[in-house]
Amino acid sequence: MEAVTGQKDTVRFWVLGACAVLLSAASAFTFLNYIGQGIVVGDLLGLRGREADVATAQRWASFWLMASCACFSGSSVTAALTLPIYPDAPRVAKFIARLVVAATLSIVLTALIALVSFSIIAASHRSVVH
Repeated sequence: MEAVTGQKDTVRFWVLGACAVLLSAASAFTFLNYIGQGIVVGDLLGLRGREADVATAQRWASFWLMASCACFSGSSVTAALTLPIYPDAPRVAKFIARLVVAATLSIVLTALIALVSFSIIAASHRSVVH
């Protein structure tokens, strides 16, 4: 019976861990979209007749920021449910401690994914021929 329980815990760990990593990646990509919309807003500000476009771009920027925050929150909670640390602590204290650790790890992973993605995007825009 213990082998079945251990196997279920292992599968649960890998499935929830994969979901946490995917949500961190989604958070990074939605944050990059938020930055892109901010660039669009900055380029359109001050142009005559483009006020509606600025308002639309600002609306999309706030949408992408909310999506990034939702993905980050989902990643943190999923990782908190996955982490096996502090098994002997009371239930609420254990969840809070796991959530703090998971949020820290999630923000680091999200920043790393965003940095690598932005580096790849920036490198692909450089000319190979000088």
